[in-house]
Amino acid sequence: MTAVTPLQTAVGGSTAVVTLAIVGLLVAAALSVVVVYRLVEGYRRNGTRPMLVLGLGIALLVTGPTLLRFAFANALTVSLTARLLVTTASELVGLSAILYAIYDP
Repeated sequence: MTAVTPLQTAVGGSTAVVTLAIVGLLVAAALSVVVVYRLVEGYRRNGTRPMLVLGLGIALLVTGPTLLRFAFANALTVSLTARLLVTTASELVGLSAILYAIYDP
């Protein structure tokens, strides 16, 4: 006898836990947008380039991967490897931009 695997399986736990996780991700993305907005305002006011790069880094580190994960969750043709590669690349570029902003002479 062969085992039958259902086509759909539940992943992630209870509905309350999944809802809290999604809300947490959306709140983190919204807060990062606010921080980026404030950094861009500071750049416009002072004209310091590291402030603009720091804003870009935060956007790529937090907002970008969060939005990409939501977009990829709804795209059926994107493989898990491609999802991980794109989101991790965004995080790495964001961290690099933040380091550049911190250590820019």
